Amino acid sequence: MTATLPARVPSTLSATAMTFGRILSAYRHSPALLAVTLAAPAGMMLLFGFVFGGALSGDGDTGAYRSYLTPGVLVLVSAMGLAATASTANADLNSGLTDRFRALPLPTFSIPAGLALAETLTGGLALLLMSGIGLAAGWRIDTGIGSATAAFAVLLLFRFAIGWVGICLGALVRDEQMLQQVAPLVFGTIMFSNVFVPTESMPGGVRAVAEWNPVSAIVAAVRDLFGAPGTVPEDAAWPLREPVAASLLWIAVILVVTVPVVLRQYGALPRR
Repeated sequence: MTATLPARVPSTLSATAMTFGRILSAYRHSPALLAVTLAAPAGMMLLFGFVFGGALSGDGDTGAYRSYLTPGVLVLVSAMGLAATASTANADLNSGLTDRFRALPLPTFSIPAGLALAETLTGGLALLLMSGIGLAAGWRIDTGIGSATAAFAVLLLFRFAIGWVGICLGALVRDEQMLQQVAPLVFGTIMFSNVFVPTESMPGGVRAVAEWNPVSAIVAAVRDLFGAPGTVPEDAAWPLREPVAASLLWIAVILVVTVPVVLRQYGALPRR
């Protein structure tokens, strides 16, 4: 009689690395996905920096405005990853790929975590490409390497957190057509922020919404760490006066809210 050995269960780390590699493989075979992710922010950089820049800058100094705008566009690149991650998570769930992962002896956490890490890595590549476009347009980093590294770290942390929001949406909204309507909502949320213009020029109620928008805190932190032009008024809301602390707090809140929801959704899937 032959004894059946129990299946070896990989660690959460190795299982996460496996799903991470699977997502990267998909991007390697479809590099157009990365190009599409970059196309919208690059278009906005050109539109607002070179077409609307003269009007939005107030004093006509478009070079200074592009230096002000570029950190906001980098945050835009991170935020736009939400729609791509939601689409990937939704496609994996609807195609049965997630079910096949669930049939393996993998920790539940490893499946969405691998996706979030892979999307963060591809987001990092998009940020490097967009930084190159910004430098070509005249943007310069006016702080030391430590502050610049911290700025990119905040951008990657935000991309990681927003990736979990995308996975959460992809798991909750299983209808693909309905999910496609998420992208305009994300863009609308971003517009209620300081990405393109300072908040002090906005009406009272809109200004309050914009200053408590997590995107505004991330933008203000990145501008501060890069040494971009512009000052924050004394009557601004706390997230803009302490943008780095507010950014880390917002990122922690996003993860605390979304990760348990995602694990509950994935844990409820049947193992086949």
